[in-house]
Amino acid sequence: MPPRSYGSLEEWRRQEQDKRLRAATKQAAGTVGAPLRVRAELAVNAAPSALHECRTVVLEWLQETFGGRLPRKAWRHRPFSLRADAAAIRAARLRDGFRDHWAVQVERTPGSDREVTTGIVVARAEAGPPSVGVTVRDRSVVPVEAVHDYPGEMLAAMAERVPLLQGGRRLTARPVVVESDTTMNAFLKMLVDRRREMPFAVVSVPPEREDRSTPEAQWDSLARALTGLATTWVLPSAMTYRLSDTVSKPLSVFLGAWRFYRPGFHPGADRSAHPLVLRNRMTDERAVRGIVQQFLGMAAEERMRFDPGGQDVPEYEAIAGKAASASRGRARLVSFLRNSLLRGTASPRRSGYPVSSADPDARLESDPRLGPAGGSIPSPTLVREPPPSDLAAQLAGPGGRPEAAPPDTPLLRRKLRAARETARVRATRYERARERAERAELERDHALKRAEQLAGLVRSMGGDPDAAVPFPTTWDEFAAWCDENLAGRLALAGSARREVGGAEFRDVALAARCLGWLAADYRDGRLRGGNPGLHGRIDDIEDGVYNVPCGGDSFDCTWDGRTHAVDWHIKRGANTRDPRRCLRIYYFWDDRSRQVVVASMPAHRRSALS
Repeated sequence: MPPRSYGSLEEWRRQEQDKRLRAATKQAAGTVGAPLRVRAELAVNAAPSALHECRTVVLEWLQETFGGRLPRKAWRHRPFSLRADAAAIRAARLRDGFRDHWAVQVERTPGSDREVTTGIVVARAEAGPPSVGVTVRDRSVVPVEAVHDYPGEMLAAMAERVPLLQGGRRLTARPVVVESDTTMNAFLKMLVDRRREMPFAVVSVPPEREDRSTPEAQWDSLARALTGLATTWVLPSAMTYRLSDTVSKPLSVFLGAWRFYRPGFHPGADRSAHPLVLRNRMTDERAVRGIVQQFLGMAAEERMRFDPGGQDVPEYEAIAGKAASASRGRARLVSFLRNSLLRGTASPRRSGYPVSSADPDARLESDPRLGPAGGSIPSPTLVREPPPSDLAAQLAGPGGRPEAAPPDTPLLRRKLRAARETARVRATRYERARERAERAELERDHALKRAEQLAGLVRSMGGDPDAAVPFPTTWDEFAAWCDENLAGRLALAGSARREVGGAEFRDVALAARCLGWLAADYRDGRLRGGNPGLHGRIDDIEDGVYNVPCGGDSFDCTWDGRTHAVDWHIKRGANTRDPRRCLRIYYFWDDRSRQVVVASMPAHRRSALS
């Protein structure tokens, strides 16, 4: 076919624009309005409490994203509903002997013609491993990018606490740094694999010899945003040359640039389909956030195109419907049993008992509209056992002859007496246990107060009550050391306890000395009304250790049923984010318990960009 000729440059431009528009329309036709689904499985080595931990992560994400406190039954993983700003949050749970499905749905209406729903399911079935599913649907009049509602940060936090698998590989929220030839060979093999369905976001290390904390924070932010949708790789300068030799220089990435490799990539691919972002476009944090959103949109587009379906993971609507059906079935069973009990016990009208208007329960029993014939379900508290002396009169008919009692009446009476006795015994045990708990708490408060008085006496005499306390040497014994030696003065929140379990900071004794300073000098200063000398550098611990505000890393922490603002921290290692050398202890002061509460330690807390 001879090449087509064009009359002018403008005609050629119009033809090219029409061709690109048709290609873009064909490419996006399969994704507009399609749901975004992401699924991950729990690894075989996951702890038995992994499902509970996954649900807790979802609730923490809901509370942090939409603000306000969730109801108490939400933290017990029970069904609940809540409205927050322009969002409606609902949860349902379906649990029986074969499955345990817990689902949350967030419905946002940011505009009059906009509606986006985000569903999160933590499911355990009899067959197959437990799994986590995320579904985002844009139900707007004109669907737009629903990727803005993708809970990547939530999935990243879940992957950090629980071992998750996706496609048989470990799901991670951290970028994969290619530092060896073996890792580079595996990366190149997966990059050109035509069967690959997971997109790759590849970033290169800048050549400048400057502080790498800023680009590392940007890489972490990109990896956390793409969790579950794409894998983030980091190539040092030496590895970028091998990439160029494999895929050619126009399709490579180097000098601090970022590139998005779609599935189906090969050395002869069109480079416009795998966009490259140069380093000079990352002028500030706002520009970086825009690039992260651009990569997130492309990753979501590829996921919706391949769409694994996720039919093996039930969604919120199915779980809520089955849970409602099961509840109705249980309600019908309870109604049947109540009516059976009433039919097995004579009513006041048959027994001839007078009905007193002063007894409201008697009026309820005598009202025919509340009986089984009226269609209502009477309360089980209205089923009474008649006095033994009047039993013969109750069973007597109009002629004075006793009527035949139902055969199951004695059995029901014995069960009723046994139930009352069981309730009485359990109530007695509960009261005794509550009294013992109150006495133990009172004795503990007295002991802590006495210990505090003795410590103050030792300090007034020039001594140090904590001088003989040995510091821990490993993170495994750190939490127990705090509970034993700092009780009543400093407490570790649940998040801090989880973090110290797998901490990488090398100097455990330094972290212990910092907590000892918080429990002693800092706490004494707070009890005396504040001491400005406790802010800034702490010379009593070590050079380079500071007690300063958190700034942009401030966050909220739930402790003792209340929400506290965590806006102060102890820091060491200002020019590095290496978890082995960087120390951060985030804490707040609790006026009610008069103690310091550590919310997070010992690593640098991840902010919105890190």
